[in-house]
Amino acid sequence: MPIPRPRQPDQIDEQVGQMVRTRRKACRMSMKSLAQSLGITYQQVQKYETGSNRIPVSRLAMIAELLGCSPGDFYAELPQHSFGEGAQSPFSGLSAEKQRLLNAFDAIPTSVAKNALLDIADQMAATQRLQKSE
Repeated sequence: MPIPRPRQPDQIDEQVGQMVRTRRKACRMSMKSLAQSLGITYQQVQKYETGSNRIPVSRLAMIAELLGCSPGDFYAELPQHSFGEGAQSPFSGLSAEKQRLLNAFDAIPTSVAKNALLDIADQMAATQRLQKSE
């Protein structure tokens, strides 16, 4: 009886790793800092991000928590057919800058502070629109 080969990482593993890297960079977190928070080496984080090592589900959940998102966000860029019809994340197609803004917004603990930030953003946008219309 042949010895079964361990399953190797595939395209989905690579794409999830790339999403982890994108989110980490958007949060301005170094590989070393993420690794220390997870209790692993930065080389292991590097292997996760390149897709050469698969990320265990429990570790993916820890990474998501550290980066201020949900584990499902790492699957946002996968083709819809990967997980069935209609599967699409609300974060698909967002730039790293927008993801960073959303992460920061989600990290604000109170609705009062979130509303204050939204008011400032609305005022800045309104000022910009006025300047463009003049």
